[in-house]
Amino acid sequence: MNKALKQVYEFGPFVLDPSERLVRHGAARMELPPRAFDTLLTLVENNGRLLEKDALMQTVWGDTVVEENNLSQVIYLLRKALRDGEEGVRYIETVPKRGYRFVAEVREFEPGEGNGGGRSGLYSIQPTASSSESVEAGLQVERLRPDTPGPLDSRGGRPHIGRSSARQRGWMQGVLGGLAMVAVVVTLLGAGWKQRWFGEVGSSPIRSIAVLPLQNLSNDANQEYFVDGMTDELITELAQIRELKVVSKTSIMQYKGTRIPLPQIGRALGVDAVVEGSVLRSGDRVRITAQLIRTATDRHIWAEAYDGDLKDVLSLQARVAESITNQVKLNLSAEESGRLRTVRAVDPEAFDLYLRGRYAWNQRNVEGFKKAVEYFNQAIEKDPNFALAYSGLADCYTLLTLFGEGSTIAEAKAAAEKALQLDSTLAEAHTSLAAVKILHDWDWQGAEQEFHRAIELNPNFAQAHHWYGNLLLDPQGRHDEAIAELQRAQELDPLSLIIQADTGFAYFLAGRYDVALQAYQKVVAANPNFLPVHYYLTQYYLQTGEYDLWLKESVANARLAGYPGRAEFLQQLYSRGGFHSVMLEMAKPVGSDKLAIGSDSRRGYCASTQANALLGRKAEALSGLEDCYQWNGTGLIYLKVDPLWAKLRGEPRFQDLLWRMHLQ
Repeated sequence: MNKALKQVYEFGPFVLDPSERLVRHGAARMELPPRAFDTLLTLVENNGRLLEKDALMQTVWGDTVVEENNLSQVIYLLRKALRDGEEGVRYIETVPKRGYRFVAEVREFEPGEGNGGGRSGLYSIQPTASSSESVEAGLQVERLRPDTPGPLDSRGGRPHIGRSSARQRGWMQGVLGGLAMVAVVVTLLGAGWKQRWFGEVGSSPIRSIAVLPLQNLSNDANQEYFVDGMTDELITELAQIRELKVVSKTSIMQYKGTRIPLPQIGRALGVDAVVEGSVLRSGDRVRITAQLIRTATDRHIWAEAYDGDLKDVLSLQARVAESITNQVKLNLSAEESGRLRTVRAVDPEAFDLYLRGRYAWNQRNVEGFKKAVEYFNQAIEKDPNFALAYSGLADCYTLLTLFGEGSTIAEAKAAAEKALQLDSTLAEAHTSLAAVKILHDWDWQGAEQEFHRAIELNPNFAQAHHWYGNLLLDPQGRHDEAIAELQRAQELDPLSLIIQADTGFAYFLAGRYDVALQAYQKVVAANPNFLPVHYYLTQYYLQTGEYDLWLKESVANARLAGYPGRAEFLQQLYSRGGFHSVMLEMAKPVGSDKLAIGSDSRRGYCASTQANALLGRKAEALSGLEDCYQWNGTGLIYLKVDPLWAKLRGEPRFQDLLWRMHLQ
């Protein structure tokens, strides 16, 4: 047996056992991929020495031809597993353009002899040159190894002890001797012995996960769209598992490039574990590494690397997701298991364009949506049967409509229906189609069926819960149900400001004004420049009659929306004639209104309709509502419940409009 197999190495809280090919953190096992283990062993055996990259690769990979990126990725994986660099603790040092050096103090010791010459449950640490200052000469420190085979006890179990000195052998006979030894260890090590040596015994199961932004190992900033897309796809794969809560991308992307301690992230997101990892793309080849870490204890559970072609990348992501579900021991349904094991090939060029489109879409602004439409259309040109690209188009057109950028809802409907024709399991497409059925067709029943199907396919899809509450349940006056759905969306996407703001609006529509204001104030505290919440506050202060505060929020809303002239004119009008003067100006016909919002005349017309309603001009307001209905104005979906229209609800023309919108 060579030295490597005879010796066991200890550094920091870790023990590296070459013969067992494992690393321990305390007594918790850390299974590393073979190349990662070999690299760590080589570094540890050469503790303090600089190992040139070529020499290290030759030792680990032998005659196999590999790129330097392979070594870089392994080093990255090791640093993550060892928590290298956190709290000032450093294990592996990079020497630029040369190689790596293991810089932590390493202590070597030999396994003790067990029954019949086998391995014992005890390690006798022998002081070496690097550890003589910390271990007195001749002192033997013995540790229990709970997983070491030994003689069976009378119940078929193992007492988990080995033989040591003659004195100890006297009270290690049978089960009684084993229990006595455990008692001694408990006395010496105190209440923390169980977790230190036996790991997380009795720890709660993992039922909630956040996939942190994957790291780009390509050394190419232009590949960020691809890496973010891989993060998104892994979240989507895991989110389809009903037993597992998976945090949405909106919340996790705020941790990109940060070094916040995992326990803190776990508390902020409300999750039991996180997935960390990296993506390396070289041409049409992709490598994904992932590791699972429990947040409460910062304890490494599992790590693995996956290689494949770009055309098989969706199946690769599914394999990662399946491995994670195996690690957390979930009971998958046949449908869930089947989806994870389905082989899904994609056109590499079309998929690349799709990821570029999703990257633009995730900017969540009008410019990003329009750019994404271009990418999705290019992807469809490459592959006319690419369902995900049609689903992306549907999302873009739906949000462009909701953002008031003209009426693209018909395009959204066509794209969503085409996506589902190609792949009926896309929760995103069902969600977009649900929005279309509301905004284009006033088909509330059909929309609810689509939302239910989307949530059935992906229980963790925050947008489905969000839109179900905000676009369907609230407009129908089902406020308790709406608030429950929005709260579920908040659980899945706890850092999303739009979900928080829309939850406040749900409370507002339910008449719970105090709770609504608290929700709005939290959003403002998180981001004072978040445009939607200032609009909601203008509606809030209209109803409470606090017109000075209404003016403040209206000015903020105009400036943030890019209309500084409107903001200035608002202030001038209000200073001269107060709130009534502003309403009179807003109620003027479109074209003469200096407070017009943007270039869309229909938006301006609907704004004047609101002003007429507030001024008590019922005939003008009802005529304006009829025109907005003919234009399919999206703001009308709250007609039944918005207090803005309270003075019109007894009018026959108003009731007829509700009936035509299927809200009556």
